[in-house]
Amino acid sequence: MSRGHAYAQRLALLLLLFLFWVFLVSSLALHEMVMGAIVSALVVSLAVWLLGRALDPQLKPSVLIRLPLFLLRLSVEIIRANLDVARIILHPRLPVEPAIVKYRTFLEGDLPRTVFADSITLTPGTVTVGLDDDVLRVHCLCPYHREGLPRLERMVAWLFGQRKGR
Repeated sequence: MSRGHAYAQRLALLLLLFLFWVFLVSSLALHEMVMGAIVSALVVSLAVWLLGRALDPQLKPSVLIRLPLFLLRLSVEIIRANLDVARIILHPRLPVEPAIVKYRTFLEGDLPRTVFADSITLTPGTVTVGLDDDVLRVHCLCPYHREGLPRLERMVAWLFGQRKGR
């Protein structure tokens, strides 16, 4: 990773943390802005000191910029899945047909595949039980839960700027 890219990553993280600070304090007072900038800089410095060069090269500034929108979209998927699982539980006959399915992902790299696997696990009704290279083993509560996996995969691909067939 070039030195310029490393500085760009740190600057993107600093800006993201600062925006998060502004969102949390809901104030544009000068003393709040100064404190937010100081705390954000300290957190970035601590992260660089603790992680050093262990940061994944796929964690680019564009990923950090897209992350809030990804988290919002993931939250919508989690809410949808919660409602679906609640519907299944409240159904008089409990229409459950659990199965473990294999799903081959087109995502490249450990970080995108891990984010995909964790996104699946966060979504009620599905749990990632294994990840070997590009094949995930996913426990689905109902067969149609498998149909939501490509949507999550496309979301993660968008987050990391990947396209199918690369």
